[in-house]
Amino acid sequence: MSDFATRADRFFALHDGYFVIPTVWDRLSALAAWQAGFSAVATSSAALGFANFYLASERMPFGQVRDRLAEIVADVPVAVSIDMENGYPEWTGDIADSIAAIIDAGVVAANLEDSDGDHAKPLVDADDHARAISRARATAERSGQRFFINARSDIFLSQPAVPERDAVEEAIRRARLYVAAGADGIYLPGRNLSDAVLDELVAAIPAPLTVLAPPRPFGHWREIGVRRVSLGTAVIRSSYAAIQGQLAAARSGLDIAPLPDIEGALRLSRSGHDAPTAPLTQ
Repeated sequence: MSDFATRADRFFALHDGYFVIPTVWDRLSALAAWQAGFSAVATSSAALGFANFYLASERMPFGQVRDRLAEIVADVPVAVSIDMENGYPEWTGDIADSIAAIIDAGVVAANLEDSDGDHAKPLVDADDHARAISRARATAERSGQRFFINARSDIFLSQPAVPERDAVEEAIRRARLYVAAGADGIYLPGRNLSDAVLDELVAAIPAPLTVLAPPRPFGHWREIGVRRVSLGTAVIRSSYAAIQGQLAAARSGLDIAPLPDIEGALRLSRSGHDAPTAPLTQ
């Protein structure tokens, strides 16, 4: 079995239960996730952009995105999923070309969203997004590789004025349409939905549901039936805060926190061993 197939099978299998997926932005952050016991990671387009000096509202060129993902795949033994936004059509011409490029880079999964990142604008027409998912699925099948498509709908982010009941019904409609088009999972970030609404979404959507953390405790997501929880930009923001804290302590003449053994982690990842720990979330 190829390395791609092994990572893809691992990624699909995670969705048989509940797991948290850490969001990373480079090889070192992916290494930290692996050393913490995570067997799969995802990029956040915002986190990747921040690390390369782009605002969240700006688009990092697709070629740069692909190169960063390829580096992670090559050097860190984890399954890698990419935040594809709407597929970067302005860079590649068609979503099929984007999907082919990331599969070639060794990426085993992608989030494909029905907005262009500007939440002040209406969502992409659901039928149009379903057709894009269908093209992505066809491309993955032609590659001969197993590839997880997580269809993301921003209905709860981009339509804050829409009554919750209407938004829930539209989320279910879109999710079912996207699954029929070839999506393996559904991602619904945004709004602090009640447990009753989440129960309804889990029951009505015929695919594993991903949500964005916080605000709930991680164990609570499991009880509701959510399969996957994304950390969004939480990791890069907390990492930035940790850097600021260390430097502020040094500047003030205070002790800094104990230093991790990064070189040891690098050596371990190159040795072919599994991650050193296995958290309950994965």
